[in-house]
Amino acid sequence: MSKLGPISHFPSTVSCHSLVLQGLRCEWGAGVLNLVSSLSHYLILTGHWKFNMAPHGKELSEDLKKRIVALHKDGLGYKKIAKTLKLSCSTVAKTIQRFNRTGSTQNRPRHGRPKKLSARAERHIPRLSLGNRRMSAASIAAEVEGVGGQPVSAQTIRRTLHQIGLHGCRPRRKLLLKMMHKKARKQFAEDKQTKDMDYWNHVLWSDETKINLFGSDGVKRVWRQPGEEYKDKCVLPTVRHGGGSVMVWGCMSAAGTGELQFIEGTMNANMYRDILKQSMIPSLRRLGGDHGQYSNMITTPNTPSRRPLPC
Repeated sequence: MSKLGPISHFPSTVSCHSLVLQGLRCEWGAGVLNLVSSLSHYLILTGHWKFNMAPHGKELSEDLKKRIVALHKDGLGYKKIAKTLKLSCSTVAKTIQRFNRTGSTQNRPRHGRPKKLSARAERHIPRLSLGNRRMSAASIAAEVEGVGGQPVSAQTIRRTLHQIGLHGCRPRRKLLLKMMHKKARKQFAEDKQTKDMDYWNHVLWSDETKINLFGSDGVKRVWRQPGEEYKDKCVLPTVRHGGGSVMVWGCMSAAGTGELQFIEGTMNANMYRDILKQSMIPSLRRLGGDHGQYSNMITTPNTPSRRPLPC
């Protein structure tokens, strides 16, 4: 059988006599392949054979694929569908077989260009980023190039890290704690985790905070389009020297909030003791009792000038 189709599909107008006139010899048996080749060549030259199929390399539209599937569901065979839509039988067959196999007429994702990174480099990149969380993508790219000898871009490094769930983020700010502070906090949590509610009702908590008079220290974001960087609605107003701020000390318990004490200058141990005398004891009395009712603990930030103090 030829690629162009079986012999039974040749037009009936082609006779053996016409073939002889063209100088073709019909030798059965061993010469049947030569006959098929000669017939195909003759039919193409004389115009009896017409190719009714899509151009090579052109992908079928989704609508055409759906029409093929719909006609097949209506009971039409491959040949009738191909004749109706002027396509080749192989194209119709592949479309229907893909639909039966995957349940969709869409093509499978095609492979893109080869990966820039080797398997060794892909394993090396996460180790570098997890070993030094502050290492930039450009530094990792230079390190990978030095090891593997293959130049890569910083964007390739970012894309590789994104695939494993690592993204460049702004680090959270927190108080610098020494090992002794971490151990003390852990010991505090272990000692108090089984305390009942009555215990916590007799604990006074205190802390200090800074209040800005203008604006905020937090990170703010705006939605804007290109060219709108200096629109009034897209800028963050500032003033000289930050607009000023105040430091305050406060406390609270299960009964409510205590007094608010403004702090002038830099906090030290002597100033902190004065605050406890001037504001803590009046707060204890106003919140419902004397020292005895808050005899468990007064919890304050674990910093050099301020320690957890017993009442």
